[in-house]
Amino acid sequence: MNFLAELKRRNVIRMAGLYLVGAWLITQVASTVFPAFDLPDWALRGVILLLAIGFIPALIISWVFELTPDGLRREDDVASAEPTDSNVSNTAQRMNRMIVVVMALALGYFAFDKFVLAPSLVATTPTAAITATPVATAADTSNVKPIVRGIAVLPFDNLSPDPDNAFFAGGVYEEVLTKLSRIGELRVISRTSMERIAEDKLEVGAIGARLGVSHVLEGSVRREGDLIRVTVQLIEAATDKHIWAENYDRKLDDVFAIQSEIAIAIADQLKLSLSPELQANLNERPTQNQAAYALYLRAREESRTLLSTEGFKSNIALLEPAVAADPDFLQARVLLANAYGRINWQGDDLDGGYANKAKLAVADLVQRWPDHPQSRIAQGQLLYNLERDYAPALAHFEAASAQLPGHFELLRSISACLKRLGQNQAFLETAKHVVELDPESVLAFGELVLALLANQRLDEAVTVAERALERFPTERFARLAVMWTKLAQGDDISVVLALAPDSREAMIARFVQGNIDALLPQVGAKPPKNHGGRDTLAPLQQIELLQLAGRGAEAKAWLAANGPSAVSARALAENSLTPAFQKAVTRGHLAYWAALSGETTLAREHLKQAQAEPARDDRARFYWFLSGAERRLGNAEAAWQLIQPYVGTGELDSISHGELRAFKSYYDKVYGKSPSYQTYMAKIAEVKTPP
Repeated sequence: MNFLAELKRRNVIRMAGLYLVGAWLITQVASTVFPAFDLPDWALRGVILLLAIGFIPALIISWVFELTPDGLRREDDVASAEPTDSNVSNTAQRMNRMIVVVMALALGYFAFDKFVLAPSLVATTPTAAITATPVATAADTSNVKPIVRGIAVLPFDNLSPDPDNAFFAGGVYEEVLTKLSRIGELRVISRTSMERIAEDKLEVGAIGARLGVSHVLEGSVRREGDLIRVTVQLIEAATDKHIWAENYDRKLDDVFAIQSEIAIAIADQLKLSLSPELQANLNERPTQNQAAYALYLRAREESRTLLSTEGFKSNIALLEPAVAADPDFLQARVLLANAYGRINWQGDDLDGGYANKAKLAVADLVQRWPDHPQSRIAQGQLLYNLERDYAPALAHFEAASAQLPGHFELLRSISACLKRLGQNQAFLETAKHVVELDPESVLAFGELVLALLANQRLDEAVTVAERALERFPTERFARLAVMWTKLAQGDDISVVLALAPDSREAMIARFVQGNIDALLPQVGAKPPKNHGGRDTLAPLQQIELLQLAGRGAEAKAWLAANGPSAVSARALAENSLTPAFQKAVTRGHLAYWAALSGETTLAREHLKQAQAEPARDDRARFYWFLSGAERRLGNAEAAWQLIQPYVGTGELDSISHGELRAFKSYYDKVYGKSPSYQTYMAKIAEVKTPP
């Protein structure tokens, strides 16, 4: 008797069929029932593993034993005691009946799942017919959001033997996110938010509920030599069902194809339409040079953090050889041009060398790739970083966004331009969208608070700020956001000291409380380097507060060591090289310094030259410098007129009505002799308006 006939005689084949159908039925029922009892994911995986392990023992038992009316008996004993044909016939009939019963149950469950459970799920948790809607400010900071068609991609695990390959796993992950974000119908949660989510180690269902997305993607990357394995699985968040999974075992050169295939496969699973142009974009290969790509990935990982000048120089040291190895590597060239520009933005480009490199790099990009969205991004970054010319920068960013609709960093750039241009309504709508894509970012919520304040929506700003502080209790930016709203309400100034003791507002609060000694340690030992930023304004105001409090000796001693004579050489050297708007900011800064030092002639000269230059950079902050100089020169009316247009507007660095009321004793000292100031204060004293 051949082996197959023996398998049939001993009912091993019937047992295999019965076991597989029964295992499928058990798995399907468990996948439906377990979530109802909040059982963890490993419980279902354990059932599946046990069933898989039990398959071989079941076949062995079927070979060795016979199912009889007296129970299981060894097959040899049964065969010797009774006619073999009768044994086979009786046992086979019993097993056939069992198979029919299990098959009927399986078909019944399949029909129930398809025609009862599935329509119910679609009705309660839409994943394919809903598109992203604007965030609802106060509600969107809660832990459960309305579900939209979107995807949360967890950071890919680095399974490479060499832990240094973590940058490579991060690069593959980043590129998958970038490609998915090009699909306009899909909301893709940002990397920064997903890294926070990964730290919380949430179950898939909890991730979907917290982020308001329909699907979650998990993955891992293993690189060894020139071989790479990428494993991904797509999970429906509401049901924890694994709806698609794939292993990609390729040569390293095929990494770009893997990234494209993942994005296209996900679009197919979610029934998203891809135009031929979009498919071509998803299949785009950034470079043919793997060495250049590795350098670029390392640089991009570095650039994800807020870099100092030294950090940007490290970025450049990676990107310049990458571009040299592949001059057609567009993304690397854009990142390099931005690094040059950011060094100039930092105020560390005294000879203008980095600014010139940035301009040349962008000019070459525009010439070679005039219509590519990456060229648009580079032009916008140049205008933003070097020229502070936000209107044309915004135009370039928006043009790029039309081709890259879900590009998160691009959206943040648009938001920054709108904020600085004072386009408050558009700033608010964009800030909401940023929070949709980056819902676990304190910076995103802080920007939303600023946008709400700028649009006179104080109650919503308070709610968002308080929710942000609840979510990010250790983050300084969250405390600042709450402080802005509290000042806008005109609350007790002690809240300022509690929330942001190192802020500019806290300095004024200490002055109002008469705690002048607390100001002394905060006066820096060195003059600020970046003459145009917030870090320069605070020390100048500290000196002024000491003077107003009658502590002129301490102020004079500090000014003698760090006053205009110490900074003029550097500032004026920059002034001769930078664009017109920076010349204005520099002159305004020096005017304030000179006025604080009692050098009235020099202060007036700087004021005259500052006001003759066009100023686009952070206009409210620029006028703070000029106003400071005017009030120290005794021109209270002129000082108030300079900043009054930015009072109560919510614009960057403006003063809210609540702050005016909370710090009235301070503002009376600096602007009290201005008739316009007195009229304004009387107007807002009776009616508590938002900022």
